[in-house]
Amino acid sequence: MLAGKRFSFNPIVIKELRSRMRGARAFITLTAVLLLLSAISYLMYRMVMVQLQYSNTPASPQIGQALFSGLAFLELMMICAITPAVTASSISSEKEKLTYEMLMATPLRPASILWGKLLSALSYVFILIFAAIPLFSLVFTFGGVTVRDMGKALVVLLVIAAMLGVIGLFFSALLGRSGRATVVSYVVLVLMLFLPYFLYMARTILTSSQPPRELLVLSPITTLFSAIAPSLNGQYPMNWLWMIGGGFSPDMFFGTGPISMAGIPRPLYHYSLPIFGLVTLVLYLVTMRLVMPARRWRLGWRDMVLGLGLIGLYVAGVAGFFALTSDRYENVTAQVGMPVDQVALDRIVAIEPAIPGPDIYPAPGAVIEVEPATPTPEIPPTPISNEAGGVLITPGPAAGLRPDEQALIYNQVVHQLYLVDHTYGEPPNFEQIYILGVTDDTVGDPNLALAPAASLPQDLREIMIKNLADLPAEIHWMENAEDVPLDEETHQVSGNGAIITLGNIHVQEDTLLVPASLEVAPLIAGGRTYVFEKQADAWTLTGTTGVEWQR
Repeated sequence: MLAGKRFSFNPIVIKELRSRMRGARAFITLTAVLLLLSAISYLMYRMVMVQLQYSNTPASPQIGQALFSGLAFLELMMICAITPAVTASSISSEKEKLTYEMLMATPLRPASILWGKLLSALSYVFILIFAAIPLFSLVFTFGGVTVRDMGKALVVLLVIAAMLGVIGLFFSALLGRSGRATVVSYVVLVLMLFLPYFLYMARTILTSSQPPRELLVLSPITTLFSAIAPSLNGQYPMNWLWMIGGGFSPDMFFGTGPISMAGIPRPLYHYSLPIFGLVTLVLYLVTMRLVMPARRWRLGWRDMVLGLGLIGLYVAGVAGFFALTSDRYENVTAQVGMPVDQVALDRIVAIEPAIPGPDIYPAPGAVIEVEPATPTPEIPPTPISNEAGGVLITPGPAAGLRPDEQALIYNQVVHQLYLVDHTYGEPPNFEQIYILGVTDDTVGDPNLALAPAASLPQDLREIMIKNLADLPAEIHWMENAEDVPLDEETHQVSGNGAIITLGNIHVQEDTLLVPASLEVAPLIAGGRTYVFEKQADAWTLTGTTGVEWQR
């Protein structure tokens, strides 16, 4: 008998699932959802096929990525539409039917009743999620998406569903009326979905600059797409995001605005999921007190220790995860944003002196009359006008900078492009890096002034090659992009490689501007203009300026 009591399943779950799954309503809803997902998937397939008619990009990966992102977004919208409705009446319906007191009179504890209500309500939502997995598996026939990407999307959807379920359950117990609880739950959901984007857009319009991506941390949409962003390499999966975004850049949905730090930023879902989990835990503990018939807020030592202990364990688990993954993110900062003087002390490569020519020294004791040299007046470089109305910049390359300083500045740019500022998979990804030996300012912000192209000196190239040895890629210098080997079928850089084009180093008073770009294929590239500031007598990469482009 004791064993039967110990291992018996929660009767609330059994009762609720029987009432939900009996009849044809549940199965009709499930069938309708799957048919809708299938129809929209086919529509997206046809849309991508039409777009790929005018491109040399391989069709199969683009189709897989478009279907994957579309199905993930539809699953998220389905969760947002259904979850509050099935949980916001869980407790309040018992009060409206006058069965709440009878439920409290059973041997079940309030915590067991609450857990049973939540699990039974979320079970139906989880069935809808897992039922779509076979449809998701069709993506693998096209390629472009890995099992890991699908696993991350599934985890994000489950966490969001659990959070929305607990929010509905909380308002059901707090307000005591199903109608009120449902309305308030959906209001909170709408605010979470759209308020971050409203603040993001408002900040963009008012400041004319890229807002901090932290504004989007509470949005379930950005949470999902920041998790699957590494699998969306091409431009075609982004087109439908462009349409629903009202013309705003799809990067807004991924929380991947311009990075002002010299290091690898964590994906936004690394912050969103712990916040969602903490909200779920806290609201669940509060709801446990709300379902109690009396003495709701008379907390004993046992209750306080249990609640604070659970929150403490959760926070410790999140902190442990961040510590275990710091080598992939925070600890990489030293490689990218290292000051020039520190690099010069640790890794500088001395330039060999020139080989002396014939002996032209005078004989010992000879008297040589030397006329004083006439000093050559220093003519400051002429600034190039900026028709776009921006700042005036001095033409490069690198007026007044030594070759070793220029090399170390360019090294920071290459590190930043390779490790941070790309959307072509999780870093490090490229095995071959081809750096063009001729500068090109057009790869940065087109609104800034341009200086003529210049060939980078050989000694500068040698220093860069040696100082880039820490990157997990082979470095090659190429005189022009046409010499870079490309795959004949995909037109991508062969050997899983990328092309880096550097602009001139434009010297201002206390800052430097360096345009640069990274290109994987003709339709997969991006560029920006980096800003360096003088910090402790060293040039350090501090951010970007102007327009950033990507295709």
